[in-house]
Amino acid sequence: MAVEYKFGGRYKVIKGETYPIKRADLERALEEAGVTDLEEISYVSVKSASSKGDPVASIWMTGEAIIPGMWMKRSPSLIVSSIPVEVSQEIKELIEKENILGKMALWLRELEKAENVRRSQSQSFRIYYREGKLVIEATK
Repeated sequence: MAVEYKFGGRYKVIKGETYPIKRADLERALEEAGVTDLEEISYVSVKSASSKGDPVASIWMTGEAIIPGMWMKRSPSLIVSSIPVEVSQEIKELIEKENILGKMALWLRELEKAENVRRSQSQSFRIYYREGKLVIEATK
């Protein structure tokens, strides 16, 4: 069964950039992992300078107990970032070779099953392209 989520849209790509992940491929990975809890998927084309590298994709969820004394059910959101065309083929090949979509989906599935101790804190899974490699930073 396909995961239900809000589609936050697909920004018009900045000149010289493209999106590295197809929505259908992302949905397939989420379905294969059994992900059921996802708020939104968005495709965003915004130049952002980061010392960590070019952002490729990120997932974030605000903690369910981020406000002391209050609990609120939260679901993660996923953002696919545009990347420079000149490195797009290399990034797409790395995404496939390193099973990045599978890793993202597995992280989401683990978050769904996590105890309140983990879900009460803000969570994130970020992928950067830096010096010819994909770098993943994720909370556990």
